[in-house]
Amino acid sequence: MRSALRIGLGMSMVMLAVSAAIAWFAMRVYVPEDCCAVLIRKMGKTLPTGRLVATESSQRGIQEHVLGPGRYFFNPIVWDYELKPLLEIPAGDPSTWEWTHSLDEKQRMAMRTGTFKFQGKFPMIGVVTRRVGKEPPIGETIVSLASGMRGVLTEVLTPGTYRVNPYLYDVQLEPAVVIPSGFVGVVTNLFGKQPETPQTPVLPELRGLDSSGLAGTKPAETAPEGPIVSYVRPLANPGERGTVRDVLQPGVYFINPKLQKVTIIEIGFNEFSQLPSSQKNNMAISFPSDTGFLIQVGVTVVWGVDPRHAAEIINEFGNIDGVMDKVIGPQLRSICRNIGSTYAARDFIQGEKREQFQKDLTTALKKVCRAKNLEVLIALVRELEVHAPSGSPKTGEGSEDLKQTIQQSYIAIENQITKAKQREAAAIRAQLEEERKKVDIARETVRSQSRLLAANVMAEGDKAAAETEAAADLAVAAIQQEVALLDARRTEILGLARTDVDRMKNDSEAQGYEMLVNAFGGGQAYNLYTFAENFRPESIRLFFAGEGTFWTDLSRFQDLGGAKILSDAAGSK
Repeated sequence: MRSALRIGLGMSMVMLAVSAAIAWFAMRVYVPEDCCAVLIRKMGKTLPTGRLVATESSQRGIQEHVLGPGRYFFNPIVWDYELKPLLEIPAGDPSTWEWTHSLDEKQRMAMRTGTFKFQGKFPMIGVVTRRVGKEPPIGETIVSLASGMRGVLTEVLTPGTYRVNPYLYDVQLEPAVVIPSGFVGVVTNLFGKQPETPQTPVLPELRGLDSSGLAGTKPAETAPEGPIVSYVRPLANPGERGTVRDVLQPGVYFINPKLQKVTIIEIGFNEFSQLPSSQKNNMAISFPSDTGFLIQVGVTVVWGVDPRHAAEIINEFGNIDGVMDKVIGPQLRSICRNIGSTYAARDFIQGEKREQFQKDLTTALKKVCRAKNLEVLIALVRELEVHAPSGSPKTGEGSEDLKQTIQQSYIAIENQITKAKQREAAAIRAQLEEERKKVDIARETVRSQSRLLAANVMAEGDKAAAETEAAADLAVAAIQQEVALLDARRTEILGLARTDVDRMKNDSEAQGYEMLVNAFGGGQAYNLYTFAENFRPESIRLFFAGEGTFWTDLSRFQDLGGAKILSDAAGSK
């Protein structure tokens, strides 16, 4: 029984080891870290007609789900797989971005026309197209991810690494929208409901432009009688096709280019020049003056775009180049001709009249451009040529005589003014010299008066100091006298006090002695007491000379003398 159990257990372990070996070598699916695996089921339910990818794991064919990097185990009889590289969307490198300060004039011109793109490693996005799914409605090519329809998805893939089934999705890399500082992005919806275009009355200042000079304006020969109207597409509302009013501020945006278009427009002031030396004959600004002279001017306009009106400008003109070609340039030529024809030829040579012409030109151009959401700072007249009616603009015949005549008249006037000013200056210099002498006299007078006042002040000060010193001495003497009196009084009081003290001490001592004498019963007893108290036996030296002598009996004599004295004292009581 035990042997059979051992044999069964051993066979089970062998079968388990064989199964593990088969699973490891035959069923193991290894997906590298930079790849993903697309599963293909070899057997199962047949896919519906027209479907290429299985949506259920029991269906035969390419599976919708993909495997990420790792190790998996599948039955090779039922499953097969294909390795596909992971989709990597780069995040870009800001250090390689090219900004406006590094652009040349050609690149700036391309930016104004809307054809320039910044260079560098910018962030990318993935525009996803679903290859399989439900058929979208007719006319719709942009679908959402949740709809399950076939077509371009509205959602985009931002920078990162993704597992994408290439049989189900097609991903196209596109650069993200990067708006540098000093720019804004105008968004145009490419899909949506078409908004209705209203009829907008054209300003009287714009009536002189034909269809080539102002976009959207009907030509004069085809326009009906009555007020001229401009058919300008309005800004789009949410869900409508067209230009959106809200602009994108500087930054990085992940916008689907299939769904929205972003036009980058520079904010601030720009320069537009039309000079006779750099423009063609049909673009040069020339007009006859009031006196028949031919006037040619070169003008530089400083104009700008406000971020609030960037969407309107792109919506109407398409790009900045369209603004200059359709508004700034035509209006500049038209206003120069209209205003300049009211000035005489000599007005363009004189400084004051020429400045007035520039002011009138700037005011009129500001008014017209403000109607088109443009801001004009100044229209500066840089070059100006005056040609006689019979002269040629190339030779300038007749214009030099006019200039010389005007210049000579102004020179004569200026000479007269200069001489008058010189006389006024001489009179002023003489008056100034006289005033300087008066100043010197007044300065000396002030100095002498100051010295006199200083001497008076010093004398008054010395007198006051002497009086103060005498008063101080008198006060000190009086105080010293009082001090002497006080010292004498103090000496008298102290003498009396010492006398009283001595007398009281003597009285007290006398009373004390009297009390002692009374206590001992008399003066003799007190004297004995004093003698006994002050007696010091250790200070007495005794000498013994032998028997019968005076010195040998001295000790007894002492005793006898004391007894005698005491007995006498008792008898006297």
